[in-house]
Amino acid sequence: MTLDRHLALLLVLALIPSCTSPAGAGWKHYHRGDPTAALEAWRPGAEAGNAEAQFLVGLLHDEGQGTPQDAYEAARWYRLAAEQGHAPAQTNLGLLYHAGRGVPQSLEQAAHWITKAADQGFAPAENNLGVLHLFGEAVEKDPTQAREWIQSAAKRGNPESQHILASMYDEGIGGPRNLKAAAHWNHAAADQGLAQAQFALGRLYYLGLGMPRSTRQAKLWLQRAAEQGIPQAQFTFGWMAAQGEAGTRDDQLAMQWYTRAAEQGLAVAQSELGRMYLEGQGVEQDDRTGAEWLEKAASQGLAQAQYNLGLLYLRGQGVDRDHMTAGMWLRFAADQGLEQARERLELMIEHGDTSYRRSVAQVPPSR
Repeated sequence: MTLDRHLALLLVLALIPSCTSPAGAGWKHYHRGDPTAALEAWRPGAEAGNAEAQFLVGLLHDEGQGTPQDAYEAARWYRLAAEQGHAPAQTNLGLLYHAGRGVPQSLEQAAHWITKAADQGFAPAENNLGVLHLFGEAVEKDPTQAREWIQSAAKRGNPESQHILASMYDEGIGGPRNLKAAAHWNHAAADQGLAQAQFALGRLYYLGLGMPRSTRQAKLWLQRAAEQGIPQAQFTFGWMAAQGEAGTRDDQLAMQWYTRAAEQGLAVAQSELGRMYLEGQGVEQDDRTGAEWLEKAASQGLAQAQYNLGLLYLRGQGVDRDHMTAGMWLRFAADQGLEQARERLELMIEHGDTSYRRSVAQVPPSR
């Protein structure tokens, strides 16, 4: 799994509420679904200088809860709390600087405030400082130090950090590759309900990486991730159903999960869904719908879908017969190194359009 720099930074969305704290009355309103009343309850404490209240008022402005979203007001309140040493406010202020929201963008200021929070042992800040070191943003690019900060956050129980750390172990970033450690940390995050970790753990179980291979455990974790909307998990779980992995083959169940993944734009799911419509596997056969799904996948650059779509245009199956369009899609697939496409293009050139259409009339779509 490749780390994504745009998803790795953690925003502090809330603190664990304490009804005995100065902000306690506001939490009662907030948990009743009334952020406007919570804001009014927190504002006097914030104006009186209470750091937790200042953070919470900033957070509501940041998120647009109980008040119009206003990054400038969020930054003002975060700063007041941050200057008192409030680690969550320091973390969120750093992220505003990182994104240039409500303040001029400054990676140096982002690193400054995130480091202050991380030095207090605040897990989201430790994670974020690790990410800054990973990509060398306003701090030294140092994968080893990145892993150390992220591991510290992971040991404090932060599930996102646990998953990022697992990916670093999986890819050998910041130290030797260690699939057993990758499985351990993905399991820790998956147990807390993190969907991306559940998908990663299902993959590790299926491939037997870092743990004994278990299709039953793979199916369990992939289904949990699929139900949370992870398209790769939806496709993989559907593929297992279609293959009869860890159970009886179930083409209709496969169709359901392929459809959910395809509707989220996953090209490989769109391609497989198109094939199943063309073949009438798990669904009533429908050439036009099959061609539509193949074209969605082909337009995203999936070579196998481009090849199969080219064959459909040669046959006039589900689309109007069109030699030029067929050649275009076959060329796209061939340019990506798909040998089948290159061979069929050569046949088109050698035999011409009419005779070649007859030669491919019975060729089924391939995976």
